[in-house]
Amino acid sequence: MSETFGRFAAVPIGPALSARDSGLTLATTAAADINRTARSDIPQDAGTVGVEFAVWGDDALQAVVGVVNAGASLSAVLGSAGGIGWNLGAGTLRVGGATVASGLPLVLKGDMVGVEVVIGSPNTVRLYRNGALVHTGSAALAGPLYFAASLGASKAGGLVLAVNAGQWVASGPAAAAGWPLRRVSTSAPGIADADFLTAPGDTPANARYEGLLAEGVTIMSALDFWVWGGSATQATVADCLVHDADGLLDDLALSGGAGQPVSIRQGPAGGMLADTVAVGRFVIDRVEIAGDGDKRLALLDAHADLDDPITRAVFLPNIPGLAWSAQPVVIGAVASVPALGANSDGSALFLADGPVSVSAVMDRGDLMEPGTFQLAPGGQQLLMQSPPVGPVVADVSSIGAGQQPATLRQALGDVFGRLGKAAWAAGDASSIDAATGYGGVGYYSRDAVTARAALGAILPSYGAGMYQAPDGVLRVARVVAPESVAVPAFEVIADFLAEDLIALPDDAPNLTRRFAYRPNAQALGAGDLVTDVVDVPQARRDELTALFRGQVYAAGPLHPHYRHADVAAPFVSLFWRQADAQAEADRIVGLYAVMRHFYVLTIRGDQTLAPQPGQVGRITYPRYGLAAGKNVLVRSVERNPATGDVVLNVWG
Repeated sequence: MSETFGRFAAVPIGPALSARDSGLTLATTAAADINRTARSDIPQDAGTVGVEFAVWGDDALQAVVGVVNAGASLSAVLGSAGGIGWNLGAGTLRVGGATVASGLPLVLKGDMVGVEVVIGSPNTVRLYRNGALVHTGSAALAGPLYFAASLGASKAGGLVLAVNAGQWVASGPAAAAGWPLRRVSTSAPGIADADFLTAPGDTPANARYEGLLAEGVTIMSALDFWVWGGSATQATVADCLVHDADGLLDDLALSGGAGQPVSIRQGPAGGMLADTVAVGRFVIDRVEIAGDGDKRLALLDAHADLDDPITRAVFLPNIPGLAWSAQPVVIGAVASVPALGANSDGSALFLADGPVSVSAVMDRGDLMEPGTFQLAPGGQQLLMQSPPVGPVVADVSSIGAGQQPATLRQALGDVFGRLGKAAWAAGDASSIDAATGYGGVGYYSRDAVTARAALGAILPSYGAGMYQAPDGVLRVARVVAPESVAVPAFEVIADFLAEDLIALPDDAPNLTRRFAYRPNAQALGAGDLVTDVVDVPQARRDELTALFRGQVYAAGPLHPHYRHADVAAPFVSLFWRQADAQAEADRIVGLYAVMRHFYVLTIRGDQTLAPQPGQVGRITYPRYGLAAGKNVLVRSVERNPATGDVVLNVWG
């Protein structure tokens, strides 16, 4: 569940100040001195909280940021009675009207400034400029506390101050701490399939688990593959029925319960909690009341943050044409990244939300000569010697010079790093890099994009997908030919099955012999190019106006069932190197040199069988060509650890 962060309150607010853009920005409504204050809509009374600001405008910098309590006057400058204020232009810090620090680094317009407060008696205050700590100290100020700012300007809108309410990635610890809306946590008892009391040596000790689970918990996880269709980042879900005649979960149900963490563990009856093993980590999606006696809990995997945006920043309103739009995401090597005008004449062009290297810049398709442009010191903008005609596109890389693509490990690390996420198996990605030897990929998004969408674009190039393991860690698995695995992870024979095996053909609806590579971030139109065919030869015109720079063809044998792949549209991979696209295309077509099938197996009462998506097992059955046994790859698992019921969908 995404956090809700504080913004500037429309009321109360100091004279001649206006909270604009739904509270994201603050400006004066007329010429005004600095003796006026606006405060946040959300107060804080405990914990470590923080806020980040950016200031721009035509006027000289007259801005103070900090915190106030409810008793502070909003007709006085921040830092007077009831407030703590950092004067950005003067480099001073005032608390309750007294200067407690001076000589702080002066802030420039466009800098990111952060205020972090550890609420206590006294409060600890830390100040940051562009992510670097510039001051730490203590200040006595009774809460609850509101973040606040004072502005002065020579005219309406002469200065504008924006607060980071989650629209850009934190530049330092202050914004990382955040100023969130505190959600009321509803306590709920531990529940189990039988009454259980933890031992004195357990953590927690002597804790009661109510035996309310009617049928255990059914956990469903899956691995998908672009050839089959579906998403490369399938969510793991769980479902359970709870007998709750006494209403122990009524408060949880009435609160909605969404986002509450749930840990599911399995162990021997009468054993210690310490002896149990993890079978899943989830959060509550919803609680459905089926009647006075029953409730059904729907659970999602503990990775709701995959649906959070990974864009590091948005454009502030000082660039009117781009105001509040997401800064582009570049991961790895990307072709034809559009250079976005950052000033009125186009002499400064914005490329990405992080530093990149540039190997080629083209104005209307014509390669620009060295010396006619340079990369700005921050690595995010092009500075042009003279204004271009446009459109301008560039081949760039976030990894290094020479259009270095991102390995799978680097690409996933970039995505998860933007979320500050550590619960993923980097070793899985490194193993795939080692096994393939591929140079890597490039990913681009001009619009705000979630981590799930970025992963869903990157993983298919490797024929890989992602799922949540029982310990809550995100794992990466690649679809491989099951027959190539020498030692299966598990074995199922006909005697284990509670129902008849179901066999279905794999029609591979998205299978194709053609693989595109090096996609253009922006495909230019014919009218976007200069007419001179010497400056822009036809081969480059074809590259720049297509959705991708090149494609390869896999000529290997295919089973007749897959003839549709001969004429299918190309799969657009994110590979930069032709050789990588060719190798993966040959591998995918090689998987379908034989007819493939899906098999559905139902097993009852086996608490030890716990296969994971992407694992390879072996099945034996008297029909469907399985009598001698066959290696299969696990596509999806539906498992109830309490009852031992398992439904497997496997592929081979």
